[in-house]
Amino acid sequence: MDKVKESVKSADEKLGNAIDSSKIDSKIRDEERKIEELTKEMGEKVLANFRDGAALAEDDLKAVYAKIQDCEKTIEDLKAEKEALKSEKKEE
Repeated sequence: MDKVKESVKSADEKLGNAIDSSKIDSKIRDEERKIEELTKEMGEKVLANFRDGAALAEDDLKAVYAKIQDCEKTIEDLKAEKEALKSEKKEE
């Protein structure tokens, strides 16, 4: 009976890790989409300035770039978290 309980617990942990890994992948994709949207926003600002003959508003671009950097950091952290989950699986 103990072996059955251990097997069920092990299977539950593996399923939990798989679900956690999927959640992390989803969060990574969300951050990548944010980067795409921010990149598009940055390009639209540059294009609008060129069309208007105005000087580039560097502060606006830096603000958008800071958001992109935040997303990149979040992705890096999520990937590290996912690697930690993989390490846990290997140890089991």
